[in-house]
Amino acid sequence: MLAQAAQKIRRLVVPKRSEPSYPALPEVDEGSGETNVPGIYAAGELAGTPLVKLGLNAGHDLVTRLAAELGDAAGEDQLDLVIVGSGSSGFAATLAAHELGLSYVTLEAAALANTFVTMMKGKWLFAEPEDVENRSHAWFEECTKEDLLDNWRQTMRDQQLMIQEQEKVLDITGGKDDFVVKSDSGTYRCRRVLLCLGKAGNPRKLGVPGEKEQAAKVHHRLLDPDDFDDQDILIVGAGDVACEAAIALADKGTNRVTLSAIDKEFVFPKKRNIDAVRRLEADDKLTILLESSVQSIAAEEVEIELAGGETQKIDNSVVFEMIGAELPLPFLKKVGIRLAGSWYGKRWAFLLTSFAFVYSLYALKSYGKGMVAWPFQGWIAAETYDLWLGKLFSVAFAPFAWLFSAEAIGDMMADRGYQQGYLYSLLYTVLMLGFGYEALMRWRSKAKHKSYQTWRYTTLIAFQVVFFLVVNVIAVQALTVKYAWRAWGLYQPFPLFFNTFFWWYPSDPTWIVYTFVIAGALGSLVAIPILSRNHGKRFCTWVCGCGGLAETLGDRWRHLSPKGERSRSWEFQGVLILLASVMVGVVVIGMFKTDGNNAWWRSYNYLVDFWLVAVIPITLYPFFGGKVWCRYWCPLAAYNGLLSKWYGRLKIVSNDKCITCTECSKYCQVGVDVMAFAKNQQPFDNSNTACIHCGICIDVCPMDVLSFETSDGRAVDLIAEGRSSGLDGKRQGHGAAVPAAARGLVTTIGKHRVPVVQ
Repeated sequence: MLAQAAQKIRRLVVPKRSEPSYPALPEVDEGSGETNVPGIYAAGELAGTPLVKLGLNAGHDLVTRLAAELGDAAGEDQLDLVIVGSGSSGFAATLAAHELGLSYVTLEAAALANTFVTMMKGKWLFAEPEDVENRSHAWFEECTKEDLLDNWRQTMRDQQLMIQEQEKVLDITGGKDDFVVKSDSGTYRCRRVLLCLGKAGNPRKLGVPGEKEQAAKVHHRLLDPDDFDDQDILIVGAGDVACEAAIALADKGTNRVTLSAIDKEFVFPKKRNIDAVRRLEADDKLTILLESSVQSIAAEEVEIELAGGETQKIDNSVVFEMIGAELPLPFLKKVGIRLAGSWYGKRWAFLLTSFAFVYSLYALKSYGKGMVAWPFQGWIAAETYDLWLGKLFSVAFAPFAWLFSAEAIGDMMADRGYQQGYLYSLLYTVLMLGFGYEALMRWRSKAKHKSYQTWRYTTLIAFQVVFFLVVNVIAVQALTVKYAWRAWGLYQPFPLFFNTFFWWYPSDPTWIVYTFVIAGALGSLVAIPILSRNHGKRFCTWVCGCGGLAETLGDRWRHLSPKGERSRSWEFQGVLILLASVMVGVVVIGMFKTDGNNAWWRSYNYLVDFWLVAVIPITLYPFFGGKVWCRYWCPLAAYNGLLSKWYGRLKIVSNDKCITCTECSKYCQVGVDVMAFAKNQQPFDNSNTACIHCGICIDVCPMDVLSFETSDGRAVDLIAEGRSSGLDGKRQGHGAAVPAAARGLVTTIGKHRVPVVQ
């Protein structure tokens, strides 16, 4: 038990490590494709765009926008555009530049479409997503890599495209409208630069003795399994590429294949590849050495250190180093392009400015309430504060003033707390309306089934608007200014909103006391448990006002949410605050007769309601996404999550089409590693994640892998419609027939099986 506790503590502070779902990518504006260096753009793999068709569209669309922006012709001895890389996005960009009459050159360090060149012979490329049109003029349909390369090379010749192969870019200097691009063969002046770089040309290496000396037998790609027969082969790596190579080489039955990896278990590959290598191991066609590391490479053998520390030498004639590839980070750094999420001077300054603004807003809103108003309560005289607060309130309340008598208006003007609450809730509601519409349009444009996001944002915003009116207009009419604020408790149940059960006194009308206390109890003990059973934590993303600003204003930064194992290990804090909220509630109600004027409530209010609900999370929206409070500290989210974990019925399931593009994990605002579940076809819910069922991961998946499902296996919501398409025969909407063998995601080449690639 102590060992387990120590391991959990270490997990909280262990340095962040590389994980498959979270690749290091440059900082790229989602709308324009521009990097932090004005005039330098990124598309394709460098910008995190998965799939051939989407890469083609990204390159085509970006150049089309740039052509409209550039307008007049470039100056003397200057090009409009230099395109770096000729993969799917680079090739489509080249075609678009050529057809639009731009002066351009495309520089390719290796060969045209080198990513496809280095793929295994005969690999199939599927034209996914099926419902997305190829907007570029580059030919692409379901085909083998050879068909694609033949067609693109013919296009390059026929149209005399300015693609210069075997020319590596070394540096980019200058600025927007006057860049200087230096290659190993020449120098080019241009107005814009488009980077379409991939990782294929930057394989990681082992760095062990003998690697350079035996370079002739060390490979990083398997092009044709038929080139290897009766060989002693070592494959180093535990990802999909390594597993697919092992399958192709071991399945022949003539090679002696060993798969070695430092991983304790298979984490990176898809489930179908893990199952395939384990079957080969069971059939004695493949030796798998996990928790092992290569120590040296010799002419006829390799030395491997095993899990227990002992070393073993095995016969060897070929080594495949398949331990991943990297973006050209030194080149990007040299050019001045930052990685997404990196910290630098201006970002730190923005953080401090954001903190000062948000803190000041909440401190001014809390004027008159003690420590939370520091230092403004000491700086501003009460008369001055009330004067300006009253003027601002009079203007902001004008749309509703005609509904009230002069006496009622006078009561409002005499109640500082009501004015503060009204102005704050008005600002909150306006922000949710404006940014909620923006977020709704963003996700409607991406969603294949638009109803879910439409209803989600509509209900989220509607609850906020309705309760703004209920609390600030209707409840004032029905309950007077003194009690109107309690209506917020109907919208935000305990333990999010304590005051349903606090601050009751003998002079308060009995019917008001019982109405709100009973309603609060029903909300916390009946409504939330029922919602948790049928809808998981959807309350957080369909209803909750505290999460509403995060889902609207914070949505634009959702991709910056803390990711990885370490960030997930901190999620226990919500349960601690839940326990604290219950304890404080019991003490205040039992010991202090609901009077919150005590150290217990003041401490909780200051630490949780002021800092953890308001100041810290909203400050961090532009840096760590919108769900910091909801994910780490919200006691209602923790309560909801525990109930859903115990008996919730809603989950997200996966089919077998995951291509590990990382989009689902990237856009999860509560840090769920969705891709890890998807590639292994494992369902996830609140028993194993902090999922709030917002459905964004379903919308961004280009392969329709994910869908909602209940515990009885019933698909739910419009998003789940149309998920049953398979890979049989001709795939609907495309002209190329898929071989029958590909239905099982394995095709036959020569005498052995090769996994199909999408």
